Amino acid sequence: MRLKDKVAIVTGAGSGNGAAIAKGFLAEGAKVVFADINEDNAEQQAIDSGYDPKKWIAVKVDVADSASVKSLISKTLEAFSRVDVMIANAGITIRKPFLELTEADYDKVMDVNAKGVFLCSQEAARCMVEQGGGSIVHISSTTSVLAEGNAVQYGASKGAVASMTRHMAMDLGAQNIRVNAIAPGTIQTNLTGGRLGAEGVLEKEAELTMLKRIGQPQDVVGAALFLASDDSSFITGTHIFVDGGYSVK
Repeated sequence: MRLKDKVAIVTGAGSGNGAAIAKGFLAEGAKVVFADINEDNAEQQAIDSGYDPKKWIAVKVDVADSASVKSLISKTLEAFSRVDVMIANAGITIRKPFLELTEADYDKVMDVNAKGVFLCSQEAARCMVEQGGGSIVHISSTTSVLAEGNAVQYGASKGAVASMTRHMAMDLGAQNIRVNAIAPGTIQTNLTGGRLGAEGVLEKEAELTMLKRIGQPQDVVGAALFLASDDSSFITGTHIFVDGGYSVK
């Protein structure tokens, strides 16, 4: 078990990639905090995992709110006494043409996707410094480096995540804290379901990859396990693209 006795927080664990990662970590021996803006969803995902409730807790968190993130860390320490892994996964998107975007749209996406990563990483890192190290994994996106229609604010937020990953890795390396990111391509989740449900879109997106298929949440789990575990002990400041080869075509 690659994460035996490790304590991992996964934000956005109420659905999609976050839920899959949290369950995958339980299977590898970790104690897991299922954190989500919707606590009921997070708890249901944890229950559905079938693992002993002593191995997990579900916590409501608004990642864009500093007090809420601090509370998440406090509840984690109360339950499990430490924080070894932070998976900053929570994210949203608002798909609109650039000229139709409002300032409120921009602020909402940046607050969750960029500010949320900053706050969660900083609070987790403070614990990790005291413990002597840890691993922080950001969930970025291929839109951090590739242009996509109707995604200006989303791409901007994920570009910020990509940059923060490198800079945090520089600042925290001396404290034995590794910071890396996963950049998924098109993954079939609740976040992408509406877009992929349109006629012909799923097939078109699949054709854009080298592997000729759409990604599934489970495809992201392996990369998250690798970066969270000691298997990647000499890797920091990097991105792993989980996109079926889309970004290098």
